[in-house]
Amino acid sequence: MNTAPPSPYERMILRLAFLAPDLQRDILAGLQPAGVNLEIFRTIEVPPAWSRQRIALGWEQARSPCSGEQYP
Repeated sequence: MNTAPPSPYERMILRLAFLAPDLQRDILAGLQPAGVNLEIFRTIEVPPAWSRQRIALGWEQARSPCSGEQYP
C-alpha cells in the first residue's frame, strides 16, 4: 500500500507541514524573509531540523515583515 502523495506537487506542499511552528506562523502573518515564497520550496531541500530550517530559509538574518509593515 502506497501512502505517499501521488504527485510531485502534493509531495512538495506536504513538506510545508513540517516547517517549524514559528516559521509557519510568520509565513501566515506575512513576516517571512522577502525571498521566501512557494517557489523557493521547489528549488531547495528543506532540512528536517527546525534550527537548520531557520538558517536555510534566512530567518536568522531577516526579522522584518516582507510587506514593509513594522513589528508591533
